[in-house]
Amino acid sequence: MTRQDEHHARHWRRLLFPVGLLLAGCASHEVVPPVAGQVIAEQRLEDLERRMQKLESRPPVEAPYGSREDVLSRINQLETERGGLLLKYTELHPAVRAIDRKLLILREQLRMLEP
Repeated sequence: MTRQDEHHARHWRRLLFPVGLLLAGCASHEVVPPVAGQVIAEQRLEDLERRMQKLESRPPVEAPYGSREDVLSRINQLETERGGLLLKYTELHPAVRAIDRKLLILREQLRMLEP
């Protein structure tokens, strides 16, 4: 073995020694699997928490407007409010997007009211 080969061998031993220790340490610890019922309960709890957050983040539901004029009036109010918000914010701002959702619903109501 040449001097250069010995140097390379020492270099690789120094690099691989900590990896070997790490692998040996991992192999010595016993991993205890969770109880099946516990896993299912935890998954269900996480799912319910996500659903609650989603429901809580929804905008409040407004009562439908009775006449075509009422719907048009509310659409005009929201468009004015939206215009004011767009002076400060972009169309991606949550307040602007909330108004866009309301306008979408009102326009659908208007479409249903038309003969």
